[in-house]
Amino acid sequence: MDRFVKKHKLEDAAAPDDTQVPEQLIEAAAATVSTATTQLQLPKNAAGNPQLKVRQYSDNYLALGFTWMGDPDCPSPLCIVCGEKLANSAMAPAKLKRHLTTRHPEVSDKNAQYFQRTLALNKKQTAAFEKKFKISKKPQEASYAVTEIVAKKMKSHNVTETVILLACQEMVRIMFGEDVVSESNKIPLSDNTISRHIADMSSDTERNVLSKIKSRGFFAIQVDKSTDISSKAQLLAFVRFSDNEAIMEDFFCCKELPETTKGQDVYDVLNSPFQSCELTWENCVGICTNGAPAMTGNVKGFVSLAQQQNPNIIVTHCFLHREALVAKTIGRELKSVLDMVVKIVNYMKMRPLKCRQFAKVCESVEADHVTLIQHIDVRWLSRGKVLRRFYELREEMVVFCSQGNLKDFAEVLGDESWCSKLAYLADIFHELNFLNSGMQGRNENILTSTDKISAFRKKLTIWKKRASPGNVEMFPSVVDRNCQDILPLILNHLDTLLAGLSKYFPSISMDQYDWI
Repeated sequence: MDRFVKKHKLEDAAAPDDTQVPEQLIEAAAATVSTATTQLQLPKNAAGNPQLKVRQYSDNYLALGFTWMGDPDCPSPLCIVCGEKLANSAMAPAKLKRHLTTRHPEVSDKNAQYFQRTLALNKKQTAAFEKKFKISKKPQEASYAVTEIVAKKMKSHNVTETVILLACQEMVRIMFGEDVVSESNKIPLSDNTISRHIADMSSDTERNVLSKIKSRGFFAIQVDKSTDISSKAQLLAFVRFSDNEAIMEDFFCCKELPETTKGQDVYDVLNSPFQSCELTWENCVGICTNGAPAMTGNVKGFVSLAQQQNPNIIVTHCFLHREALVAKTIGRELKSVLDMVVKIVNYMKMRPLKCRQFAKVCESVEADHVTLIQHIDVRWLSRGKVLRRFYELREEMVVFCSQGNLKDFAEVLGDESWCSKLAYLADIFHELNFLNSGMQGRNENILTSTDKISAFRKKLTIWKKRASPGNVEMFPSVVDRNCQDILPLILNHLDTLLAGLSKYFPSISMDQYDWI
């Protein structure tokens, strides 16, 4: 190694000065290269390149104006004067000396004591800078706490600095005085900080969930796709796994389907996060879907493609989707009533003037509500809410339609038989909504949902038996009206619901889950 080191004589060797770099230091630095250089044992490539060498730092390099930084096993030389970081291959006296003389000729004749003092001064300035701008633990903790609240409430990031911080300062000023207000200014709440904190918490949550899934080994997923307000198809996936003898459920991913929503597209989009998270289909024990053909097709469905990777995957049809399919099964007469309600509501919602006039009519009679609820087909619970609100405001609708020359609507609303059917729909869909809402939540599983479906089936059987002689006390809105003309319709619909439950929930026995 010594043959690669250029030895330069000092110009004024006869009159050495304490500010000059002695030649002995250069030679000593060169002599230590061979002992400070270690070889990193790396495998040779296909071309048979020799082994790479890793140079180590020597204290004699301080006389050349260099210290080191980075990995102790592979340090990088750092210039004390300009702070430039060089590669490990530049850890040689000749290269370090060349950098000093070419980049900093004004200090090239300084000795080691000068560079030692400069290094100590740089460290002192860095420590003072970090102390001044370093945020303590409590303000950071408060910032993350505020970030979590903003994220859960889905508010804009700048609300923390423009609203929350100002409100906090005013409350502290009134409660504790002006001296404590300055402490709240230490909390970082800018919009960029909130965005960065949300990304940090999201990454931390993702790492924790993935670590738990990998440590437990087996997991199950629930997959569903829907279309958002911008007409883009979104694929959502939730994951369930065991954690300390408890079933944990967490959000896994939300990916956009680029074009079509076929089974192959769903598999490709979901397989990408599986690979990035280092999860395998062999560890997936169950898949829950909405039962659509793209999901459950025998040949090209998503489930079939997943079972090609793991034939032991258990496939289930979501209880909520099955209950929604049962609720959709209504007779022709009841469907005509529902369609008329949706037609009237849409007519009102499409005309803001009509909505304001109707609100004024409701206020004049001191009604509990002043607006109707619009029906949205993709939101299953909205059907029951729309019918309930419309039935509660039916008398106000009659007055409004009579005053607004809406004779067709007024005639329908004035029909007692039609209103009796509306009352029954409002009551029965209220019960169906209650059943659907009861099967939602983190602590819900196939056992509890099965119990609720079984209970509702028994309830329908009892209702049918009691309604046969004309007793409809289980439907409070129907009791107040003459229901004899719609009694066959009620019995027919109850039979339809029972048949739908038997169709979509054929095997509901709990014996197969006794081992749990």
